[in-house]
Amino acid sequence: MMRNLMFLFVLLLPFALSAQEESKSIEQFVNELDKKIPQVLNDFTIPGAAIAIIEDGEIVLQKGYGFSDIEKGTKVTKKTGFNIGSISKSVAAWGVMKLVHEGKIELDAPAEKYLTRWHLPESEYASDEVTIRRLLSHTAGLSLHSVSAGPPYDKLPTLEEWLLGKNNGLGRVEIILEPGSRYKYSGGGFGVCQLIIEEVTGQTFEDYMQAQILNPLGMTNSSYKIDDKIMAASASPYDKYGEPTDFELFTAQAGAGLHTTLEDFTRYALASLYRHKDNETYNPVLSPDIIQQMMEPVLATNGRWRYGLGYQTEHRGSSFVFSGHSGANEGWHANFRVDPTSNDGFIVLTNGGAGYSICNQMMCDWVRWKTGESLGNWCQAKPSIATKLKKVIDDKGMEDIATTYATLKKEQPDEYDFSEGQLNDLGYYYLGREELEKAFAIFKLNIQAFPYAFNVYDSYGEALLAQGAREEAIENYRQSVKLNPENENGIKVLKDLGESTEDLLFKVPIEHLKLLEGEYLATHDEDWRIVVELNSGVLKCEDKYYKFTLVPIGDNQFVNPRFGALWRFDTTDPDVKPIMLFGKYKFPKVK
Repeated sequence: MMRNLMFLFVLLLPFALSAQEESKSIEQFVNELDKKIPQVLNDFTIPGAAIAIIEDGEIVLQKGYGFSDIEKGTKVTKKTGFNIGSISKSVAAWGVMKLVHEGKIELDAPAEKYLTRWHLPESEYASDEVTIRRLLSHTAGLSLHSVSAGPPYDKLPTLEEWLLGKNNGLGRVEIILEPGSRYKYSGGGFGVCQLIIEEVTGQTFEDYMQAQILNPLGMTNSSYKIDDKIMAASASPYDKYGEPTDFELFTAQAGAGLHTTLEDFTRYALASLYRHKDNETYNPVLSPDIIQQMMEPVLATNGRWRYGLGYQTEHRGSSFVFSGHSGANEGWHANFRVDPTSNDGFIVLTNGGAGYSICNQMMCDWVRWKTGESLGNWCQAKPSIATKLKKVIDDKGMEDIATTYATLKKEQPDEYDFSEGQLNDLGYYYLGREELEKAFAIFKLNIQAFPYAFNVYDSYGEALLAQGAREEAIENYRQSVKLNPENENGIKVLKDLGESTEDLLFKVPIEHLKLLEGEYLATHDEDWRIVVELNSGVLKCEDKYYKFTLVPIGDNQFVNPRFGALWRFDTTDPDVKPIMLFGKYKFPKVK
């Protein structure tokens, strides 16, 4: 259910640039990538990738690497088709904003003003506060982070059915937070945007987008409709172990259904450079001021990453601001970023389940090259331990797999990515193939390795429930919610099973939590400073790279649900400021 949670932790072999290399020319940078990418594809079992770099408004690299179809030996070119996952939202936002520009939609009008075929379910929140602007910026408070898919020949539900909850168990689209109060990513919200486009135009979403957005931008080999033409040019999708996987289709096309080529999507990236002297040539659809507005964050939250109207925007330092989006579906990963000030950017499209490796690394190296600043953990990647274990299982079976894992972790801790998501994905891999003995063994191994990670219990609970082990599943879901009270999936499952979750949160006196507020500085790293604040009875933390919450499991023991890590506080001496403890690291309170 939540197998994508840990993508943030699994990244690629760094092609990190030294301080001396940072001043290299664009030609040197491109040549370096050109040499290294084939090796990276091989090391991380990624069949193929298509990569473009834009520098000062000019295309300096636009090239395919590896294979679009391994069995046929077909190579990737700039004309090879790829699904681009959630980047589809960015393009769909253009469709909405064109209607806004034409006066057919009001940006701050309630979504309900344009809906007749489906309506937002009644809730404790006012539905007229769900506006078009909030839908596009993920601030409408709607449910459904992702959108569901199906194999190409399955009968997909209608859009209305999908919104009502006929969507492979994701649930219905509904208001779950006060609209406008905070950022909450919602694929469901873009399903509503898709319906609004159809209601206002009287056309299908895919036909409107083709005629009004894609074709005018010159993206004639791109489509939200997967027909014979698109399939003929498409790469084949592969999972993170390099094995063929289903080609999925989507009812909520606006959320994840766009298929495009590197050649076409480079046109979209150029059209996004609203300050380019030739912007009118690249972009006959929307005016530069509208694109600029789309890139401006609606709420100044969510750390460095802030969401505008279909674009993610990041501020780094005082001068470097770049916008774009990333996307992922089963067998596909993509990323693009542009800097409108300098008219630079990059695009990465892949047809592999481990393609996020290249996508994230490309962004890391591009930012490093532009600014000299590292993205921290984004630039520290290793091959997945799951890929190694799968090879061991394929060769020798499951016997002593726990011992093998422990030995590798002890003797080669720096050789593989041992993060929680790796075994989680492997467990789902076997579960999907109904190899239950292997799936259960891997899920149990993950719980042993990460006893404070809520997602491992959620995943094992899902597997148990699917096999009818109701009581054991409940036990695991309860532990998952205890470790992360914001685990919406776990709460929903327990509610559906008639179980209450009100007794799961450990209560810590507010007076004690107030004692823990302040700034903490690592004794081993003067740049690692963590600010801890009490917000609505919850400890909220922020360091240089991340924002996270600490959930109490004892008076001085807390879990970070985002990373599945245990944090402790030493408050034994009332005359000494608290010390924050994370593994072997100490963070004395300094303010």
